[in-house]
Amino acid sequence: MKAFPTLFVNEDIVRFNIRQMAEKAKACSVEFRPHFKTHQSHAIGHHFRDFGVKGITVSSLKMADYFIKDDWDDITIAFPVNVLAADYYDVLASKCDLKTLVISSDVVKRLDKGMSSTMGLYIEVDPDYGRSGVPVSQLDLISQLLATIEASDNFYPAGFYCHAGHTYKTRSKEGIEQIAIETLKKLKVLKQAFPDLPICFGDTPSCSVLNDFDPANQISPGNFVFYDWMQVQIGSCSPNEIAVYMECPIIEKFQDRNQVLIHGGAVHFSKDSVKIGDALSFGEPMLKHLSEETYVASLSQEHGIVQCSPEVFSKLKVGEILKVFPIHSCLTADLMREYHTEDGKILDHMNGV
Repeated sequence: MKAFPTLFVNEDIVRFNIRQMAEKAKACSVEFRPHFKTHQSHAIGHHFRDFGVKGITVSSLKMADYFIKDDWDDITIAFPVNVLAADYYDVLASKCDLKTLVISSDVVKRLDKGMSSTMGLYIEVDPDYGRSGVPVSQLDLISQLLATIEASDNFYPAGFYCHAGHTYKTRSKEGIEQIAIETLKKLKVLKQAFPDLPICFGDTPSCSVLNDFDPANQISPGNFVFYDWMQVQIGSCSPNEIAVYMECPIIEKFQDRNQVLIHGGAVHFSKDSVKIGDALSFGEPMLKHLSEETYVASLSQEHGIVQCSPEVFSKLKVGEILKVFPIHSCLTADLMREYHTEDGKILDHMNGV
């Protein structure tokens, strides 16, 4: 039992989640290029090697460098290229098969002038999600961008990259399937126009519920390695598939409002939330799955207030530990910066202290 907020990981569940996704990719004849932005850990990354993963996805130059140091040599940075960082791309591309995302011809030309190493460029396409990318319907613009890549001195076309992040707005497996299938249908125009270029697709909700990714050739989900309470609410997984949880000391009890104070705030969990009935939840206590009466009702910097049912409130004691599923495991892992296991190990994190 820890005296301070502590993030625990269950490696058996991690391996189960990886196996499930790796077997699905194999059954669907798509390359599994998992996103490592969730765990950001050499130790957890090693589990993926056991399932034949060779190419990985990251979200930053810093993360790419971190995993290069652990001998990963096929890495995609799934973030639009930053022209101010040409020197950094050049160094990393000299060490591994590096790929990243582009959206405009101007950026390709500017980056090309600052590099001497070879790098692959995915054209990021927007399937009406609205975050970033070239609208998938604008084939002329995509063709122009592809021509610019092919005419460059240092780049080659790696394919197309698509993130269907709007699946996170639904709250059912059927809703995820509908959005994901509609997105994949939109991508078929790319396969028809550019049949030799791979399409990389994948958000955790889509990859968790679909069993057919046509016309995609690659998938790159990330959150599935841990899952979290948001994924349960969305319909991507069950509580038994969540691989991480926080242990938070119970500091005080407030009888008049059936609330307890825990040491576990926004600097530990983040402030992502989901709706539980008519309220917002910032974490789900593991005492009672799917309860609408017991949930983390608010977070300050270090404080967490847990609203309890009368039954749960009567059982909690000051000085004990409350286990809580995070709402968004990616952010919680990034904030906590290390993982503890129930057998006493501490696993590394990229930003570890």
